Amino acid sequence: MSYKELFHVYVSANVAGVDGCLSSAGGGVPTVSGWRWMTLLMLMIICTMVPAQTFTPVKDAAALQKNILEASKKINTIQCDMAQEKSMAMLTEKAVSKGKFYFKKSDKVRLEYQQPAKNLIVMNGEKMMMQDDKKASKMDMHRSKMFQQLSSIIVGSINGTLFNGKDFTVSFAESKTLVEVTLKPINKIMRNYLSNIVMVMDKKDYTAVSIKMNEPSGDNTLISFSNKQLNVALGDELFVVK
Repeated sequence: MSYKELFHVYVSANVAGVDGCLSSAGGGVPTVSGWRWMTLLMLMIICTMVPAQTFTPVKDAAALQKNILEASKKINTIQCDMAQEKSMAMLTEKAVSKGKFYFKKSDKVRLEYQQPAKNLIVMNGEKMMMQDDKKASKMDMHRSKMFQQLSSIIVGSINGTLFNGKDFTVSFAESKTLVEVTLKPINKIMRNYLSNIVMVMDKKDYTAVSIKMNEPSGDNTLISFSNKQLNVALGDELFVVK
């Protein structure tokens, strides 16, 4: 399946619900808009709604990246609520979905959509599962470069290595209390469907407050986070791939 086809799978899921997200292709491997899920999942890091702020360019980006890396070393688990708003030219109203995100160091991720439809994604090492109320699909991520990149982006967004410039060109701006990170994709195929990602981070712990994904068409997806909990006990049963 092409990246363009994968992209439209995810867009359909935002509008019509979970059925557009889960399907199978060749050998039962689940297909999902890899780039959109990458950018969607990398946001599941935490926090609160973002107030209006004025940002100015960061003078010492290297020092800032060092601070982000140091802060990430203190994070063992993450639990938070999320709200996603998808704005599309073809829709008069925004498509809104809500759910929860869980992370456990070093590579365990659980993403639960609860409204308007239930959907579950679990990533544990090299294993991945996607499930709705009708079926579950699982795979070994090493079979797909796309899903390997997905895993590295999720973890990289939490431990700060996402900002090393390998997959995105990165620029930093700041206000008194927040950091704004703008990432522009280097991959030519990805640039066809994603103009940039704007992530806002809290200077208190350098965890993400929100993320906005902007598309060349003018459509965008805004994710906000609330009820952040860091380093709470999370059982391994949350991350079982079965």
